[in-house]
Amino acid sequence: MEDLRRNQLVCLHAQGWAQLQAHAWDAEAQAILAHWQRNKLPLVVCRQRIDVESAQVCLGLPAPRQWSRRRLALKLGLDQVAAVATFPTLRQVAQAMPWEPAAFKLDEKLTPLAVTPRVYGSHGWQWLTHMPYVHEASDIDISLNVPDFETACGATALLARAELGPRLDGEVVFPGGQAVAWRELQRLLAGHTAQVMLKDRQSIGLATLAELKIWGRSLRAKRGNP
Repeated sequence: MEDLRRNQLVCLHAQGWAQLQAHAWDAEAQAILAHWQRNKLPLVVCRQRIDVESAQVCLGLPAPRQWSRRRLALKLGLDQVAAVATFPTLRQVAQAMPWEPAAFKLDEKLTPLAVTPRVYGSHGWQWLTHMPYVHEASDIDISLNVPDFETACGATALLARAELGPRLDGEVVFPGGQAVAWRELQRLLAGHTAQVMLKDRQSIGLATLAELKIWGRSLRAKRGNP
């Protein structure tokens, strides 16, 4: 489980839930945790805090509107992770939505790049929990796992041209787990900014376009491509 990535979903062993609920939470937090365990809902991997040991993992629980969108910051041993899960695909979340045709069209355009758009954030959690998260101003947060820098650029161009109704946000994620907001990458490619922010489970940093291109070439080499 050491290769868990930021924004990845995890399911816990019963002992893990017991450890979390043993903390001195207030009544609301206890109710949230009890609901999550009872309904076998996942938690999400967050960026690792500097005070957390390597055998532990930082997790998040973003509660829905009925609990005032409260966010619980959690910490557990990696041995309490029972399984790894993923956020739903764009097609799954878009079903029965007014923007379903536009979402399906975007998904079809991304297919030749061999990337599958997944939805996290409010729309993703609402689909997972069947509880109210989304409001009128909610963005659609897209996560795209890309094999290299060139694919990231192609996917970013398609996302920039997509019109789904709700604002499209999110990030592209490279094979090592490093992620960059696709809108930041778009501005970098257009020359409107000099650096982008790269995030993974362990750290956060800045990279220039030249550095991303060099990094992209190294990714291709590892994959055995020219």
